[in-house]
Order: sequence, then C-alpha cells, then structure tokens
Amino acid sequence: MSSNDNHDKMEMKYKSLTQSRKELDEQKNLSEPNELTEEFKKNDNIKRLENKNCSLDENILQLKNLYKMLERNYDNLNKKCIDLMNDKLQVEGLTVAKQFYEQIIKDLKQKLQKFETYAQITNDQIILNLRNNLQDQLNEKERVIRELKQKLNEETSKYQSALETKTHDPPNDIATLQDQLNEKEKDIRDLVEINRELKEEASKYQSALGAATNVRLGNDDQNHSVQLKQDILDLQRTLEHYVTNLKEQNSNKRLIKAILQREVLEQIFNFSIKYGFYKDENYSLETDIDSKAQELLLLIKNFSETRVGTDEVSNVATIKIRQQIYRILGNRGFSDIISPQDKSISSHNFIHIFSHVLNEKINKYRQINDIEKKKEVEKLAQQLIRDVCRIFWFRFLVQEPELQNKFIESNTLINPDLMDGNWEDVQLEKICVGLCYFPLVGRDLNSNSNYKVITPAKIIARSID
Repeated sequence: MSSNDNHDKMEMKYKSLTQSRKELDEQKNLSEPNELTEEFKKNDNIKRLENKNCSLDENILQLKNLYKMLERNYDNLNKKCIDLMNDKLQVEGLTVAKQFYEQIIKDLKQKLQKFETYAQITNDQIILNLRNNLQDQLNEKERVIRELKQKLNEETSKYQSALETKTHDPPNDIATLQDQLNEKEKDIRDLVEINRELKEEASKYQSALGAATNVRLGNDDQNHSVQLKQDILDLQRTLEHYVTNLKEQNSNKRLIKAILQREVLEQIFNFSIKYGFYKDENYSLETDIDSKAQELLLLIKNFSETRVGTDEVSNVATIKIRQQIYRILGNRGFSDIISPQDKSISSHNFIHIFSHVLNEKINKYRQINDIEKKKEVEKLAQQLIRDVCRIFWFRFLVQEPELQNKFIESNTLINPDLMDGNWEDVQLEKICVGLCYFPLVGRDLNSNSNYKVITPAKIIARSID
C-alpha cells in the first residue's frame, strides 16, 4: 500500500472523527437546553405545589376556625334548647297550676252563689233591724214612763183634793195614798233601769259596728308603723352582721359590704319566688294560705261591687280579712314545724334548705377563719330569711294602705327624705346614688308629694361624672 493511500485513509478517518465530534457537539448543545427546560419545569411545578400547599393550609386553618365557630354555635344552641325545654316544663307546670286554681275559683264562686241564696239579709240590715227594735222598745218604755208620770200626777191631785175635802179617817187615806205613791215610784225606778240597760246594749252594738269598720292598728300592735320600723332597722343590723366586717384595709370596704348586703337580699327574694311553686304540703301552708287569701279577697271585692247595698262592713271586709290573715302569717310564718305524726319539732323545710344555699353562695365572696364565729354567722341565715319573708311578704299587707318597697336606681340624685348615706359636708347636687343596698319602705312611693316613708333606702353615694 502506498503512502498516499494511507494518507487518504487517515484523512478520511480524521474527517469521519471530526464529523462524529461535530455531531456529538451538536447533540450536546441540543440536550443541555432540554435538561434546563425540564429543570425549570420541575421548579415551576414545585413552586405551584408549594403555593397550592400554602393555599390548602390557609383553607385548613379557615375550616378549623369555622369548625370551632360552629362548635360554639352548637353549644349555644344546645344550651338554648335546654333552657327552652326548662321554660316549656315551667310553662306546663304553670298551666296546670292555672287550671287547678281556675277550678278552685269556680268552686268558690258556686259556694258563694249558694251562700247568696241562703243569706238574704246582710249585716247592715240585721244591725238596722236591731237598732229599730231597740229604738221601738225604748220609745215604748218612754211612753209607759210618761203615762205613769201622768197617772202619778193625777193620783197626787186626787190625793190633795181628798185631803182637803175628807175629814174622817185622814190617817188611813194618807197611808193608802203613800203606798200607792211608793209603788209608782218603784215602777218608775224599774223603768229607768230598763231604759239604762237598753241604752247600754244599743251602745255595745254601735261599738261592735265601729270595731268592724275600724282598720287602724293599735299602738300595742306589733304591726303598728312604729314597731314595724324598729323591726326593719333590726333586720338591717342583722344583715350587716351576717356579711361580717372586712379586716383588710381596703378603700372600697364600705362598697364591698354594701354589694354583699344587696346580694343577700336579692337571693332571699329569689328564694321566696321559688317557694311559691310548692303547693299542698305541710311545709307549703304559708304559700297555700297566701294564694287562697288572694282568691277570697278578690271574690269579696267582686261581691261588694256587684251586689246592691250600702253597709259599711262590706266596704271594709277585704281590708279587715287581709289584715287578720297576714297578721297571723307575719307572726307564725316559717316558724319551726310540728310533725302531725309524732309531734316532733323541726326546722321549716324552706328555711332549712335555703339557709344552706344562701351560706354557700355568700361564702364564695368571704372567708371566716374562726370556726366558732363562722357557725355563729351562718346560723344568722335562717333568721334573715325568716325575717325578710315575714316583713316584706306578710307584714307589709297588714298595713292600710299596703306598704311598698323600692330599690333606688343608680345615678338618681340624692334626696335626704328618701335616702340614708354618708354625704356630710358635701354639696348634694354634686353626688348621686352609686348603689342602693337596702330598699326604701313606705306608702305611695311613686307619688312626688303624698308619699310616706317608714324607713329610708340605704345607699352608697358617688360623685356625678
């Protein structure tokens, strides 16, 4: 083989290799952009996934918040459902009670109609007839006395004439006439005594009528306004002792004590409302008597307003009956109960149960470290509940007109006639009511001028903003 041939072969091989390298370079150049493109695509996909993931996280967070909100709404709705169920049960109970009392009122009306059938003569007619009979008897006796006096005068004239004309047996005639005169004088004395007795009897009936129409309370009556005022002041002192004195040096000490006293009264008022739902049990006699009394008073009022008559007794019957009933309740209401089975004595159920409830509630706001003092203070709860119910629920209704109580609203301007508090050396126009912790007690409290105060409201004053 010649060298030219070798050279050609080598050149051809070189060209072939060169061509192959070019092709490889071209392929490499082509492949690198494709790989970058794929890498960019991957990065874009990753970013999109990351963005999508962030969006999903936000959605998840929103869903969690929505779930919590729905869960709260569900709890609220569930509570409302429970409240509505309780209200429904209470309404159903009130409906049953209403039907029961409607039946009682219907029965009482029927009994009243029967009573009206048999009682045709009213009290005023009886008294009027009695007065007329007594007056007729009195007139008759006075007529007899006049006739006897006239006969006495005639006999005296006859005696004097006979004394002047007769001359025989004058001593016998005189003795006879003297006997007749003595007998007539005795008749006159008897008639005068009968007349006195009739006047006394008529005076008794008149006094009985006056007592039946008198609604004023005697000075020795425990429900007289003076004694009632003293009992209310004693109640205020018991209430203050029950909430105890705060030992901590606190600028708001008086305010804290006042808030506790108001809370105690509010709790007891709520207890009395709950007690009103108990019926027909030995421990519920107070509320049974109260409800029956209100029914009876309403019937008597309707009777006196819808039946013809002018007697004074009917006009005051509702007042007298109300005073007698609530005088009894104010004296014995919520006292210890005597068991009808074994005659044993125990605390009234209402007082026993709610005194424990009151102590538990108030002990959340106070702490008494001395065990003996704690027992002494907690024992006051029974006395407090009993006195508050007797005074505010019963004894107010013994008064005529009935007494009222009223908590003074905050921000009301100070009126020393209606309020009691600490405002010495302070201009009244610069302060107002901050808190009323014992109510105002009196009559016609909504009147601007005709009111009468039994005890003023106890308040904490504050500066006007």
